[in-house]
Amino acid sequence: MAGGSKVFALFMLIFYAILLYFVFADKNMIAMYMMGIGMFIEALVNCICAFQSKTKK
Repeated sequence: MAGGSKVFALFMLIFYAILLYFVFADKNMIAMYMMGIGMFIEALVNCICAFQSKTKK
């Protein structure tokens, strides 16, 4: 995930913990928006990492 970035993994963990709070607090619309945003961010970062050059200069 994201080239093994610990910072990104920690950010997503906190993001999804907040999302889980909204689900339990019965704030389902904001939770759905956050879920969509989170999945898009993860896909975008993984796509960028997949297409980056594997050789470092």
